[in-house]
Amino acid sequence: MRSAPLASGGRTFPRRLVGAVALGGLALLAACSGGEAPPADDVIPDAAAAMAEVQSVRFDLAVDGSVDGLSVKAADGVVTADGDAEGTGTITVFGAAVEIEYVIVGEDAYVKGFTGGFQQIPVGDDMLPYNPTILLAPDQGIAALLEAVDSAEPQDAEKVDGTDAYRYEIVFDPEVFGRFIPAEGDWNTATVWFDQETSRVLKAEFAHDGATVTIHLSDYDEPVTIEAP
Repeated sequence: MRSAPLASGGRTFPRRLVGAVALGGLALLAACSGGEAPPADDVIPDAAAAMAEVQSVRFDLAVDGSVDGLSVKAADGVVTADGDAEGTGTITVFGAAVEIEYVIVGEDAYVKGFTGGFQQIPVGDDMLPYNPTILLAPDQGIAALLEAVDSAEPQDAEKVDGTDAYRYEIVFDPEVFGRFIPAEGDWNTATVWFDQETSRVLKAEFAHDGATVTIHLSDYDEPVTIEAP
């Protein structure tokens, strides 16, 4: 028995065609909202190339737990490919949490603690124990990390802050990773989320020995002007 056609706008469509279109739409919706990420070889090389071209990015770093070799508890701000940065952070000094503001312009760094104004200090000083410009540094930043992947396993397709992303479990070369985050221990395994459209990193989460370091990246290539205070 043949099914009667459906009418729409003066045209008729077989019921089987309408059903196929509906099923296709449901499949497309399911693919957009979840599913497995593509093979790593299809994504990570593009991600490394995309991150190497980034001119500026906003970051948010949070440390949950105690990480030997890393006295930063939290930090946020903007970094540029030229080696400039500005933002705020929470560091541990003599066991106490201290809120700071920082500005980095080339080789010069400035930090403002809870008292007084900005003071010029060397990058790597106890008041600025982590240099956030490393994120975009060509030889030790995110792009360099993505070019030094020992293994990567695709996980899910999901959203990060409303953006469609692919999630991977990645093991980085330990030596290259050691230049990225100076933490003691085996921290070179991470969960990383990539923007499905641009291949840029949206989020990275490193976990080891009961502690977690999480980095969110956003506002790529927004105009940024950073000046010494």
